[in-house]
Amino acid sequence: MRTWAAIFPLVVFGLAAQAQEAKISATNPPAAAVVAATNAPVRVIPAEILHELLRLTNDFVLIDVMAPLYYQDFHIKGAMSIPEPELAETVRDWPRGRRIVVYCLDKECDTSRVAARALMLMGFRDVLQYEGGKREWRDKKFEAVGKGKLLD
Repeated sequence: MRTWAAIFPLVVFGLAAQAQEAKISATNPPAAAVVAATNAPVRVIPAEILHELLRLTNDFVLIDVMAPLYYQDFHIKGAMSIPEPELAETVRDWPRGRRIVVYCLDKECDTSRVAARALMLMGFRDVLQYEGGKREWRDKKFEAVGKGKLLD
């Protein structure tokens, strides 16, 4: 029962993402994805669901979009460092259906929202923002790398 309780939010979350993707691809001109990205809100993933996703699968990319110094100081275990200014060039050749989760410092930090929007405008269809960021992750004591001295 506990396993189902952990997986259920992920299933619902995944079905919602697939439904949104189906709406975009129904008309299927290349511009449809750009128009949808421009008008669509950035989808936010809660800490608990991201934590479960990391525990249950590796079928997505988790990106810390802050400067490398902040990545070295503290990052979510399994995340890769791609600073927001380098994001477009780094992911240019990635498959557009790849699920990508971006995060930065906290809810007041705008960098992950900017990065998520940029990815959506590039045509990525499954982009999520973890807006709680490093501070929330540390406060919840989820698995991370580094001491987080720069977070205070």
